[in-house]
Amino acid sequence: MENYALSPVETRKIYLSIVEEFINCIVDGRFEYGSRLYNEAELMKILNVSRATLREALRVMEFMGIVTVSPRKGIRINDPAQTNGYLPLVYMLMFEKISSVELFEIRRALQYEMVSSAADRRSEENLKRLQEIHEDLIQAEYADYTQFAKADYDFHMQIAHCSENRLGIKLMQTMGLMLQEQLTEGVRNYPQEKRALIIQSHAAILHAIERQDQHEAKRCMLEHLERPYQTIRQAEASYYFANRQRISNL
Repeated sequence: MENYALSPVETRKIYLSIVEEFINCIVDGRFEYGSRLYNEAELMKILNVSRATLREALRVMEFMGIVTVSPRKGIRINDPAQTNGYLPLVYMLMFEKISSVELFEIRRALQYEMVSSAADRRSEENLKRLQEIHEDLIQAEYADYTQFAKADYDFHMQIAHCSENRLGIKLMQTMGLMLQEQLTEGVRNYPQEKRALIIQSHAAILHAIERQDQHEAKRCMLEHLERPYQTIRQAEASYYFANRQRISNL
């Protein structure tokens, strides 16, 4: 077993100190992604902690996606490139009951910048995939709303991949479940004729990325997102005032 440089941890919030020590080892290059580490007995001795404390730290790190613990294969440092999003963050966003407006504003900010990067950096492979997804959207114009919403979601996610910004991709993936729900709910409530407008605005974004026109790509993205943003704002405002009226009538 190859030796790695770990240090004993302090007794204050021991399991958190273990997590911090592992992260520091990764940041400092003492651990590499994919590395297989000591077994539990070795870690308990090195860190000077009990088995229960170590297992508590390992459970936290598994939840965070830092390590994978296998009874036969031991403890392995995960490669972030092999994971989709930040699982703990999406649970925190759900726990905090992030509103649809707040979600949309963050999505809009991310996509506004990433579409510019996509126009600048997109590879031919990523561009081809974006073109294919746009064709899927066209084919889904008269299909079930879930099929159209999926193509819509895939298009926006592929723009993130075209940007080649790893953090942007991970953040979009982290919000993926909530974004899918928001898009699906929106498409479900759209009149059929609005789908053609969505396809047109996606086409404008696609053509700007094809031409590598960053300014036009940002303009088209902002225009594309403005209408649903205003719709969501109005819906939340109506819900808020309806609830206030209901409470005042009790």
